Amino acid sequence: MQRALVTLTPSESKRLIAKAVVAMEEVQNALKNGFVYIATGTTAAYIAEEILGEKIEKEKWTVGIISKGRTCVTPKATWPKHLVLYKGKPFDDPLEALKEMGPEDVFIKGGNAIDVNWNVAVFAAAPDGGTIGRTFGWTITKGVLTITPISLEKFTPTPVEVSAKLTGIKSFDWGTGLYSALVPIPHAIPITEVEAYEILANVDAIPIAAGGAGGAEGSVTLVLEGDDEDMEKAKEITKAVKGEPPLKPYTEDCSICPFAKICGIGTGAF
Repeated sequence: MQRALVTLTPSESKRLIAKAVVAMEEVQNALKNGFVYIATGTTAAYIAEEILGEKIEKEKWTVGIISKGRTCVTPKATWPKHLVLYKGKPFDDPLEALKEMGPEDVFIKGGNAIDVNWNVAVFAAAPDGGTIGRTFGWTITKGVLTITPISLEKFTPTPVEVSAKLTGIKSFDWGTGLYSALVPIPHAIPITEVEAYEILANVDAIPIAAGGAGGAEGSVTLVLEGDDEDMEKAKEITKAVKGEPPLKPYTEDCSICPFAKICGIGTGAF
């Protein structure tokens, strides 16, 4: 039996989680035999990289984003398309994919909160509910396997069903960015650093601390425990993700933001 103390920065956690999601038996089966639908988001971009074997401008592979200390949205002209694969090949019609998907297929959507009960939720700022609003009905009614890759940097002690009742795009009087609603994803399977180490190395990962400075802001510190052979595997996996560069600072042009009029900072009206 071995034990280890490991700290992962947010980008290192995203890479670890991405490797674990791709390694899941359900995902591998869907890549070979069915649909894998990857909704946009920074963590999901790491998964897309792992599957496609090519680099993506991950900080731009999103629509909604928390950047520069505020909830924000990327310029509409840069909005990427969701990556949909059928038997490992690009599938051009996301809506048609949702119509055809079933329990053997996989829908992947990142999140913004994971609570003490391991329930997850995601922000939505568009009046129609954004990505989760447009896909939720299809995935939950048809039993599509929904996976939420999410780092424990997004842990919140407040249950998401409580947090959700406090939000809404028309429920705030002022703020530090784009008003958003927190939408629970009750049928999602969260994959955090804990599940990632179990999937990739069959070791236990116990989160014991969080945060840092000097580039380690948002970090997660874990104790790893397992048999010698498994822990050696965990060591190699940790080495592989350590040094993952941070996402580049996101820059935007507020003058072309479709939501600038309702964002206090975007209009200078805070």
